[in-house]
Amino acid sequence: MNAPAMPASMSIPMFMNGPRSMKKKFYLRNLLTSKLAPAALPIAIFVFRRMAILLAAFVLVAYPAALRAQQPKVKDMQGKTAGEFFKNVKVLKDLPATELHPAMEYITVALGVGCPYCHDVRKFDSDDNVFKRSARNMIQMMYAIDDTVFAGKREVTCYTCHRGAPIGADAQLLPGQKPPAQVPSPDSYGNVVVPNLTLDSSMGPARPERPEGGGERKPASAALPSADDLLSKYQQAVGGSAAVQSAVTLVEKGTVEMLMPNPPGVQGPLKMGNPAVEVYRKAPNRAAEFIQLPAGQAMQGYDGSSGWLVGPVNRELMGGELFTVQDWSEFVPAWNFKKDHTNIRVLPMDKIDGHDVYVVIGVAKNGSGVDRLYFDMQTGLLIRAVTNMNSVLGSFPETTDFDDYRDVSGLKVAATVHLLSPEGDRTYKFDQIEANTPVEDAKFQQPAPQPPGPAGGAPPAASPASGGPAR
Repeated sequence: MNAPAMPASMSIPMFMNGPRSMKKKFYLRNLLTSKLAPAALPIAIFVFRRMAILLAAFVLVAYPAALRAQQPKVKDMQGKTAGEFFKNVKVLKDLPATELHPAMEYITVALGVGCPYCHDVRKFDSDDNVFKRSARNMIQMMYAIDDTVFAGKREVTCYTCHRGAPIGADAQLLPGQKPPAQVPSPDSYGNVVVPNLTLDSSMGPARPERPEGGGERKPASAALPSADDLLSKYQQAVGGSAAVQSAVTLVEKGTVEMLMPNPPGVQGPLKMGNPAVEVYRKAPNRAAEFIQLPAGQAMQGYDGSSGWLVGPVNRELMGGELFTVQDWSEFVPAWNFKKDHTNIRVLPMDKIDGHDVYVVIGVAKNGSGVDRLYFDMQTGLLIRAVTNMNSVLGSFPETTDFDDYRDVSGLKVAATVHLLSPEGDRTYKFDQIEANTPVEDAKFQQPAPQPPGPAGGAPPAASPASGGPAR
């Protein structure tokens, strides 16, 4: 599964099931070309793991050095709650401190906003922003509904109403219409007489039994192979245990198609670009990615225990975002699926881009949810993997497609990898893949943070960045 992720103005289901032609039309394009763009950028980078790389050029030029400073270390958070480690956390104060970042990341996806929409990015503990106070109330409301009506099960999340917009629509949106920019006036509709109700679990809607793995039930066709058979066939298709064990490193070089920041001082619509990218892997589970952007190199990696990103910020990954980078760092995608999942089973056959595929699902032991693997019926190779970035507030899917497999020292490696999630969309095309090239362990270690100091053209640290609120 591939590198960490950016929200979209269209719904998450459109990302999951829409045609490939939709891939470039995602939230970031709208966010960064809107009047809220300047204020949205700091947190877009602060939170977004994969697409933080994309935004590096913006922040390095436009924002105070404080936004690029070294972020808190995971080791310092261990054993502490969010209320103990961070300042002025109220509703989520009893969470483990490492779960606060993923929760905030989920909000950016569910509402399609950046941190400044709720926070003063120079003083995160400030309560001056009315949207921050409103967010606290909304989170409590969401938890109350799930706790009382749905017996503590997660059924209602931020995305249930917001659908990628800061303000949920109070009426159906017709094609071409945009979500409201502000809360409707109280005078828009007549008063609604609400009876004196007490919420309880009896109010939960009656629902048919959900099919295993979600989605619609499909009629069973021919007898399906077992999950063990499909996973074994896949391992043989990529070269077998001998080939995997003989490969110590992989070095992949090529380009990545992604939305590019405009040069400093240039405004206007963002365009797709194809910067150079290098990915280094070392068995069994270390990986590092380096993308060359106009403002400098953006990086992310996993050293076998810690995940990190470096670009406009230098920070460790934690909670659900760490789990996604652990999936990405696996030397052979899904090689350890059986070891890392429970309740593994096979769903009815499906079709992807003209390929008949077998679908294997399993519940991740790390708590991130149900993962899905799609194997080509003919070759046995993995052509799609779907996982989730989970948080205490909700989760969002990440899909990785694998194509153009090539033989690399007896190992089958995908030369084209397409990553799709509500946080963004990127296509990697590797024209050079080598196995067993020496790679130093230092390549996977988090680089030391740069000394504080404003980048060229950045306003003084005490000066507010231009633009309005955006998260």
